[in-house]
Amino acid sequence: MEAEGTPLAERLNLNDPVELHHGLPARVREGQVGEVNVFLVFNGRDPDHGVDRIGLEHAAVTTWALLEKMKPQLLVNAGTCGGFLSRGATIGTTYLAGNDYLIHDHRIPLPGFEALGVSRIPARRYRAIEERLGLSTGPISSGSSLDATEAERRFFEKEGVVAKDMEAAAIARVAADLHIPLMTMKAVTDLVDHPEPAEDAFLRNLQSTTMKLTDHMEQLVRWIGEGVTEEDLKN
Repeated sequence: MEAEGTPLAERLNLNDPVELHHGLPARVREGQVGEVNVFLVFNGRDPDHGVDRIGLEHAAVTTWALLEKMKPQLLVNAGTCGGFLSRGATIGTTYLAGNDYLIHDHRIPLPGFEALGVSRIPARRYRAIEERLGLSTGPISSGSSLDATEAERRFFEKEGVVAKDMEAAAIARVAADLHIPLMTMKAVTDLVDHPEPAEDAFLRNLQSTTMKLTDHMEQLVRWIGEGVTEEDLKN
């Protein structure tokens, strides 16, 4: 979403947004931070509905267009998520992906397809970043809805999911297919196991949570800009 990424673009003095790929609403902002080129990409606004394109399908298409055009050395998926009181989250708690990327609403009870639906893509660990920023890790599960069904809540408990979002697993699938290393950072706007409706908490907390995410991402990007390699980040 533009609201999630614009503060970081302004902190890093990135250029104004331009078209990423002809025919897509996706936009990219570019700039130099230290020794690295930075590209910040949004899915863009849907021309028919006038709102940000969010969800798995838009994330996958935009990721493919980004990787094909820019061919980055490292892809970072940064955004907001739902967290879990039962695993110690509060509003603004920020996680890095660990364990697996999962999909919680692809229910395909057919031989071989059930596992495909869940996805279960291993997440790379970036232990230097975990330590430097003081961030916890855990499984991230993605789906196409802001709220969650009871079946999905049981899935979250079974898998120990720490962050529920609407894009990470789709991005992870494309990144894995094209052999581009992926780091994912998610900050909590709402609590899945709290009775308040997710949409109310999301709207109330989006700005404050985005600023915490921006702080972490700025530290990360400026550190990489000093010449830190992906291998350095993993050790």
